Amino acid sequence: MSVLFRLRVLWVAWWYRAIFARLSGQRDIIRGNLARVFSGETDRTRRALERRILGNQARFYGEIMNADRFLKSLGQPEIDGPGQAPFFEAVEAGKSVILLTGHVGTYVVGLQMLTALGIRAGFLYRTRGNVLLDSRFDRVLSAMGQVGFKISHRKHRQYEGNLRDFIAFLGEGNPVVMLGDHRDRRGARLRFLGQRKAPTSLTPAKLALAHDAPLIPCFVLRKGRRSRFRVYMAAPITPGEPKKMMQAFNDVESDLIFEDPAQWSWTIRRW
Repeated sequence: MSVLFRLRVLWVAWWYRAIFARLSGQRDIIRGNLARVFSGETDRTRRALERRILGNQARFYGEIMNADRFLKSLGQPEIDGPGQAPFFEAVEAGKSVILLTGHVGTYVVGLQMLTALGIRAGFLYRTRGNVLLDSRFDRVLSAMGQVGFKISHRKHRQYEGNLRDFIAFLGEGNPVVMLGDHRDRRGARLRFLGQRKAPTSLTPAKLALAHDAPLIPCFVLRKGRRSRFRVYMAAPITPGEPKKMMQAFNDVESDLIFEDPAQWSWTIRRW
């Protein structure tokens, strides 16, 4: 990566940490979530973790705002985990398959991984409610050659048909990517990070069952402070009752987060 690119990422990262995280209330959300999950830790320990979390969040925004250079610098992905064989088998067979990810590391790198492998997938994602970030992310997704289906947790006419189109795309035998750790007010109250009653959407599990599609937890983990990553594909979730399937996903993600808490985006109002 060039020096200029690193300076641009650092500038956006500074803007996020010094200004945006404070004014938007994200820092307060992080502190509230840490107090809930790590109530037994000292304030000093939680503040140290908060700084690491803000650092990773800042890098994410810096990378997105400089995505043209960032994505080109990634090269071939490093993939491991027991889910990679089932995933590639499904893709080669033209069978529907769902990669279920979360706000761990950066899912954008996972989408670029698919592009580097010549795999075209559908990505279901929520609008951020921020015109600048939304437009930037839409351009990044289009540049990668992936198919985006934008939805909102509020009713917006412009997004109403996107979920139907996404389901149709999956039904045609295509791979898709979904985020499984959003707070869904109408979802099932499941455990997450050792805490009960985290509203969790059952839609990924229901779609997997309806289309006989392997449901594979997949996460892009950061390696150190530089923009280096590895892709981890866990074993496909055993088909069964949707609540149990999504609880299994929550458990996989929770284990990864507890290994390195700064990897997750603690700005999510998960409970």
